[in-house]
Amino acid sequence: MNRQNLFLLAALSVGLTLVVAACSGAPPATPSPTSPPTPSAAPTQARTATPAPIPTGPASLDAPDTVVGGTEFEVEWTGPNAAGDYVTIVKAGTTQWTNESYFDTRNGSPGSLVAPTTEGAYELWYVSGTDDAIAARRPITVSDFAGSLAAPDSVEGGTVFSVEWTGPNGPGDYITIVEVGAEAWSGEDYFDTTEGSPSSLTAPVKGGNYELWYVTRVDNVVQLRRPITVTIPTVTLEAPATVAAGEEFEVTWTGPNGPGDYITIVTQDAPEGTYRSYENASTGSPVTLTAPEESGAYEVRYVAGEGPTLHSVPITVN
Repeated sequence: MNRQNLFLLAALSVGLTLVVAACSGAPPATPSPTSPPTPSAAPTQARTATPAPIPTGPASLDAPDTVVGGTEFEVEWTGPNAAGDYVTIVKAGTTQWTNESYFDTRNGSPGSLVAPTTEGAYELWYVSGTDDAIAARRPITVSDFAGSLAAPDSVEGGTVFSVEWTGPNGPGDYITIVEVGAEAWSGEDYFDTTEGSPSSLTAPVKGGNYELWYVTRVDNVVQLRRPITVTIPTVTLEAPATVAAGEEFEVTWTGPNGPGDYITIVTQDAPEGTYRSYENASTGSPVTLTAPEESGAYEVRYVAGEGPTLHSVPITVN
């Protein structure tokens, strides 16, 4: 079946309400955070460069004697630079590489590694891609993770709030807000530490006890936690009790005004996510909506950007 026919079938299946909504333009959706990138795969000879790398001399390694846990640091090296050769950091006493931070020597010297977040004695290795032999070792000490999180003790659900932080700012590190008791990030709002401090999060619309997390991507470990309370958002809507079909009318509102929040008019039995005429909350209060051409019982809704209706009031279209 071609794309046009598939589209027509989909449009018929969702009914008249969504067809009308499609004509008026969809409210801009709040993008769902993507999962942080997965850890590096094991070095393999499949990563060899073309043309062949150029040897730089006997294997040697030079780097700071001590680095802070979770930070990125440079390593200068020389070596055979053969196909698949790489430099990594491992716990002292380790006998083989087990997915720690590494770089291919084909990328040149110096290269960058991310220090583990567990303090202790470590080694830098220059590893041959041909036979996994360790051609050079260098001791290095990793000091304990250091960081902080500062934010309001309480925020209103759905609102944007500021978070100040300090930390290693390693590649992929991020800060998020999760419900107390959560064991892993599951799509809540977050920001990368590369955005700097302070940066912003949007509070969940569900009230309750939450935590701010600083997560290091090098090991996917929650390094810092800070409690924060989310209160139930206060939302009000004032609209005429009755309007004529096709008539424009004003809606005065108060609410969290979070990213993607909008005000719309729909039938009273319309499922969540349905919309007709709408305005983004970011345009301020009041907003102007247009009544449907079909008479009947409707309601004006304040919808959070992430989906749920936070408040509604009835309105009749004559």
